[in-house]
Amino acid sequence: MSVLLEILSVSFWFVVILIPLVVLHEFGHLLLARLNGVRVVEFGVGIPPRLAFGKWRGIIWSLNWVLLGGFAKIYGDHDALDEANEQRKINPELAKSQYLQNRLGEIVTGEELQFFLEDNGLVYDNAWAAFDKACFVSSPDASFGPEELATYRQQQHTLETLIGWEFDTKLGSKKAFFNKALWQKISILLGGVGVNLLTALLIFLVFYGVTGTPLRFVPFDELEEYQTTFAVTAEGPDPIVGGLDPAGAAYAAGVRPGDTVVSLDETSLRTLPDFAAFAALVEQSRGRAVPLVYRDGESGDTRQTTLNLTSTGDTQNFGVSAATLAYPVTLRARSFPQALSLAGREVGTTFTQNFAALGRLVRAPFVGDSEAAAQIGGPILIGRLGNQIYALQGVKGVFNAMALVSVSLAAFNLLPLPALDGGRVVILLLNTFTKKRNKARESLAISLTMLALLALGVLVALKDLGLVF
Repeated sequence: MSVLLEILSVSFWFVVILIPLVVLHEFGHLLLARLNGVRVVEFGVGIPPRLAFGKWRGIIWSLNWVLLGGFAKIYGDHDALDEANEQRKINPELAKSQYLQNRLGEIVTGEELQFFLEDNGLVYDNAWAAFDKACFVSSPDASFGPEELATYRQQQHTLETLIGWEFDTKLGSKKAFFNKALWQKISILLGGVGVNLLTALLIFLVFYGVTGTPLRFVPFDELEEYQTTFAVTAEGPDPIVGGLDPAGAAYAAGVRPGDTVVSLDETSLRTLPDFAAFAALVEQSRGRAVPLVYRDGESGDTRQTTLNLTSTGDTQNFGVSAATLAYPVTLRARSFPQALSLAGREVGTTFTQNFAALGRLVRAPFVGDSEAAAQIGGPILIGRLGNQIYALQGVKGVFNAMALVSVSLAAFNLLPLPALDGGRVVILLLNTFTKKRNKARESLAISLTMLALLALGVLVALKDLGLVF
C-alpha cells in the first residue's frame, strides 16, 4: 500500500509541476512561430497516439495518451516540406516524387487526413473515413476486396493530385520555417526557453511584489540586515533550529532540528540582539543546570527541559551556529522596481547554477566525474520533494518549486546537444555559415542524442525507484 501511495503522490506532483512547464515550453515555440508568421500544424499535450483532438485558428490541438511532455509541429521544420525543399536543391525531379510519398505518410499515418481534405474543400465522409481506417498508404499490399481496392486507389490518386499542387505552390510559402530569416528561426527555436524563464520571472515577481516569498530561514545574525533591505514578515517570534550537532547539550536535552527555541535560563531569545548575545548567554549557563523552553516542530507543543553544559566532553557546546539558528520569515520588496530586480536576480542565479550543474553532468563521462549523477533526479524525486515542500511552505512553496524547475528546463534545453533547442541553434548556425546542410547527418546526430537522453532517463528512473523500494 505504501508503494501505491508513493506512486500516486509522484503522479500528482508530476502532473502539477512538470507537465504544465513542458507544455508552456512547447507553447513558447508556438507563440514565437505565430509572431514570426510561421504556420503551426499541431500543438499536442502528451505524446501520440491521440486521445482527443480538434482544429481551431488553423492549428490542430490534441491531447495524447502518453502524458510525458508535449510538442509543437512547426510547418517546414523537419517535415515532408522541409525534406522536399532540401531535395529540390539537389534533384528537383526526385524532390516532387519523394514529397508525394512523405506527405502521404504524414497525412494518413499522422492522422491529418480530415483536416487536409477540409483545407482543400473536400468533405471527410464515410468513404474517406474507411480509407483513413484502412491506412491504405502505409499498407497497400493488405488484403482488400476488388471494389475496396479500386476505391482506395482512386482516393489515393486524389490525394496525390492535391499534394502535387501543394508541392508546386507551398515551397515558397512565407509560412514555412525554412523560408524565414536566421534571427526569426533562432527566436522560434528559443521560444520555449524564453517562456520557461518568463514563467519563473513572473512567479518570483508575484512573490517579491505581492504575496511575499515562501517561508525562508534568515540566520540569527542577519535578521536586522534583511529588515533594512526587505519588508520582513516573521512567521514566528522565536528562532528555529535548522541544524543541530547530535553531540551537543541541546540535543541531549531533547531539542531536535525543526524545533523553536523560546528561552534559555529564563531569557527570551527574541530579546537578544544577535548571535553573540546568545553565545554569551550560553557561556553564562556553563557548569549548571538551567531551564530551556522550546516548541516541538512536529506537534507544536511547548516543552521545558534542563540544559547541562559541561566544560569538557561532548556536551560542552549548545550545538548550533549563527547559520543554523534562524528566524522563519517571508520577504517582500519595498517597491515594484526592486521586486522586478530581485525576481530577475533570482532567475539569473538559479539559471547559472543549473547550467553549471548540467554542464558538469555532460562532461562527467569524459572526465570520470562519478559524483555528477548524484545531482539529478526524476519524477519520483519531484514527487517526494513536492510533498515536503507543500508540508513546509504550502501553495507558495509549490509555485516556488515550479519556478525553479522552469528555470532548470530552460537551462537543460540550452545545452548544445542536437536533440535540444541549444543544439538545434548550433546546427542552424553551422548550416547558415557553411551554406551546406547534410540532412542525413543531422537526423543521425539528433537520433543518437535522443538515445543518449533516453539512456540517461532510464538511469534516473532506476535511481528514483531506489527511493521507493
